[in-house]
Amino acid sequence: MIKPALSATPAQAAVLIALLASAPAAAGPKEELIAAVDRLNAARSYRSVMSADTGLTVETQFVAPDRLLVRMGQLGERVVIGSTMYETSAGNTRKTPMPGNWATTMHSRTKLLGSEAGLSVTLLGSQTVDGQPIRLYRADNTQPRMSATFWIGAHGYPLQVKTTLTTAKDKSYTSTVRYSRYNDPGLRIEPPAMPAPKR
Repeated sequence: MIKPALSATPAQAAVLIALLASAPAAAGPKEELIAAVDRLNAARSYRSVMSADTGLTVETQFVAPDRLLVRMGQLGERVVIGSTMYETSAGNTRKTPMPGNWATTMHSRTKLLGSEAGLSVTLLGSQTVDGQPIRLYRADNTQPRMSATFWIGAHGYPLQVKTTLTTAKDKSYTSTVRYSRYNDPGLRIEPPAMPAPKR
């Protein structure tokens, strides 16, 4: 009877160790949530509606690479096209320059998650909303002091984010953002009509 060899040569052991070291680590809740936020930031377009506990509601539409529409109810509307912003309020529109890197700043991980150094993430579980499978994550951070719940759809994009921020004076503010129309080619943003210059 031939007995199988249970030992490996030093060379074989070295190869096995190298293979194990190079194998990608299994993604945990933190890596999964960061991937979902990165997917949002890389979307070609989306719509969001933010409701704050202060009573403010803001609708935002974004079309890559640099078109943005923000509706703030009675506070007016803003449209950004590249490095130009159009502000409309009380029927009047004015045109002002916009920093060229605004889209990059807007679509950073820090915007939704805070500093990765102080970030901890827990998978809360799964549920079904309107027939869609959803994964729930809780993110807590110390930089800044915040706690957020993320609803992530089967497509890997955030569907809703509820965030509570706590200030240095221990005042807390909560907002809920709902996302839709990811990568919708029908989402278009055009500059508003400007009044003819006076002669």
